[in-house]
Amino acid sequence: MLEFITNRGDIRSELYELIRCFVSDTEEPKQINFTYIRNDDIILYVAVNEKGYRYTYATSAFGDKTEYTRYDLYINKHGLYRALSEYFGRHLPWGSLTGIRPTRLASRLVKTGVPMQNVASHLASAYLVSPEKAQITAEILRTQSQHIEDRLSVASGAVSVPQKELVNLYIHIPFCPTRCDYCSFVSQGIEKQRWLLSPYADALVREIRFTKALIEKQGKRIFSIYIGGGTPTVLDAPLLQKILSAAYEPNVEYTCEAGRPDTIDEEKLQVINSCGVNRISINPQTLHDATLLAIGRKHTAAQFFQAYASAAQYGFVKNVDLIAGLENETPADFRYSLDRITELQPENITVHTLCRKRGSQNALEEKKSNEYTEEMVDYSVRALKHNGYTPYYLYRQKQMTANLENIGWCKSGFLCVNNVTVMEELLPVYACGAGAISKLIPDDGRIVRLANPKDILLYLDQFDERMKKKELFYKNQFTLIS
Repeated sequence: MLEFITNRGDIRSELYELIRCFVSDTEEPKQINFTYIRNDDIILYVAVNEKGYRYTYATSAFGDKTEYTRYDLYINKHGLYRALSEYFGRHLPWGSLTGIRPTRLASRLVKTGVPMQNVASHLASAYLVSPEKAQITAEILRTQSQHIEDRLSVASGAVSVPQKELVNLYIHIPFCPTRCDYCSFVSQGIEKQRWLLSPYADALVREIRFTKALIEKQGKRIFSIYIGGGTPTVLDAPLLQKILSAAYEPNVEYTCEAGRPDTIDEEKLQVINSCGVNRISINPQTLHDATLLAIGRKHTAAQFFQAYASAAQYGFVKNVDLIAGLENETPADFRYSLDRITELQPENITVHTLCRKRGSQNALEEKKSNEYTEEMVDYSVRALKHNGYTPYYLYRQKQMTANLENIGWCKSGFLCVNNVTVMEELLPVYACGAGAISKLIPDDGRIVRLANPKDILLYLDQFDERMKKKELFYKNQFTLIS
């Protein structure tokens, strides 16, 4: 059992998250001591077992409290990382960074005067990020800067809508055919839940209409709509149509996840198309049937290809997800899946790194991480660039295999603005459904959240009370309502 002792209890969790990046898949040291001393300079003492390290940093020159806090956290993580890296004899691909949005840091660097062309080198030198990860972060920031700013000016006839008046609408369908081993999302297998589908759909439509009325009343405009889950297409066609038609808004990016190929048929595709959806996700995660069975996805690779071909006939912009690091897969297995997907030339491809999310089956079973994950991710970067794809968004999560990341790739002109504006938290999110989390962004840059109950029966039982709370929340009462 690792013992971590520090006099910085205020940032202990951030420091411990960095430690976990080193010790999760190796023999843990018995004890790590981290001591912070501030005099004329800042001195950090780090002891890993009996081996000690000492680092000196300049005191903060920032008068602004936010900037001081950022600098303080930066030097403490920087010093701890240097000690752990030397002790274990290895470097992490993201260096001392543990946050989920490296692109946000890159954007802040540009705003503070770092030239765009120097962002990668600054990340590598100041945060010890590998040159490859630093470069792809800078590339993503450039792509977002070139496209998103223009896309955030929504034309309404001759009237341009300012960014501050735009919101994203998210609809959550918390049902799946089965629960995947790696999943911790708010979703339930429908084997014993089918009786809830119709009452849930009815309540969800009420919430969608309620939310859209509030948006209109506030003088705001929906920028993008995203129907997620779970697996929305687990619903039968009439229920799906009821929800999709209620959410529809003309002339916006409108995405519906259809992640499980075994839930897609011609009738549902016709419904999705008729309701104005213009983007669809069909996600095999791997093209190896043995792996699909092992991770709890009860469909085949052949079903994916059939579903993809059917969806392609409707002209949807298509996204396909793959996961690097699935148990027992080899680099050759991953290359096969990615190469077959790129042959289809979908407009978007997202490469996820397997994450041991708290509450997922693979985390509970504490299965050993795939030692080839980094090789798989590195191959995806080379192969996707070679096939004409551009990286356009990136995010990280705790417990990711090999301390890696998820990257979204697109063909030119097919960047998903919902993915960027949600992942980078650029716009408020008005969210509907059990477990859905609404987000507001006050002028001071804080993110204020309000979550619906995760339990579906509780969501139904407390519906009217929750709608009253949401109305207060959307009126910019920036206090978290429990």
